[in-house]
Amino acid sequence: MDPYFLFALALTGSLVGLVSSYFGVGACFIMVPVMIFFFESSNVPSSLAPLLAFGTNMAIVVPTALSGVIRHKRELKRKNLEFPVRHYVFFALPVGLGSILGALFAFVFFTSYRSQAGLFLKMLFGLACLIGAYRFMKARPLPIQELLTPKLHSYAVSGVSSGAFAHFIGIGGGLVYMPVLNSILKIPVHLAVPLSLATMVIGSSVGSVSFGLLGRIDQAANPLSYPPLSFGWFNLLAFLTIGLPSVLFAQLGPRLAHKTPPEKFKLFLAILYVYIGIRLCLNGFCQLKGLPRLLP
Repeated sequence: MDPYFLFALALTGSLVGLVSSYFGVGACFIMVPVMIFFFESSNVPSSLAPLLAFGTNMAIVVPTALSGVIRHKRELKRKNLEFPVRHYVFFALPVGLGSILGALFAFVFFTSYRSQAGLFLKMLFGLACLIGAYRFMKARPLPIQELLTPKLHSYAVSGVSSGAFAHFIGIGGGLVYMPVLNSILKIPVHLAVPLSLATMVIGSSVGSVSFGLLGRIDQAANPLSYPPLSFGWFNLLAFLTIGLPSVLFAQLGPRLAHKTPPEKFKLFLAILYVYIGIRLCLNGFCQLKGLPRLLP
């Protein structure tokens, strides 16, 4: 493989770790396009490349998110604040169940509509980002000390639906969990970030294993379509070249996040979501019509 391309993957991983731990998201909007390009450049069919990118992306999210959580807990401790364990359990465990459902839905959808499945999932993801941006811009920033007692039924319904949707469209889940935690469950943004990262450890673990196992079924039927070192919808080479730098740079994001005022932090999140949403929806539409992409 071209060493310059390997360097580009490692640089991508560094950026992923920083953005992921700063915003509490999986940074799949960085990883997935790069991996799709990587796989398609390796002669992987364009209908399969997004699924390989999604499954590998979720596997990379697990150690990256865990690294970010550990750092965030240290930053909270400096402010004499505790990680909200009860809120985490009420939300993260249902997310794990939803992740299994989402992966099953994705498998059925891909095997039924193989030629257009990846494109549809990317556009659906973009629409979800625009909705999330709207919620961030409309919601009132909550003080970090203002943490409401969690209600089991609200957290369970939010967790299952968030996990199912996130892993149906093949992402780590942070882009879905953050608006839900902050805007719907009313968790202050600086606590929502470590909660989102910690939830991704569970959700993405379940999702990546599910994508790997379900992808093995398709790989057994179409072995020549898959690149080397692929285990279902997971590729070990992409995992190592992006994942290792990502884990290292995930230690930097929390320090920057806790120095950012909540009002600015929510604005940064909204801008991030708007760009991702417009990019995916617009480029997906162009691809559907056979036109060149308009946004990088």
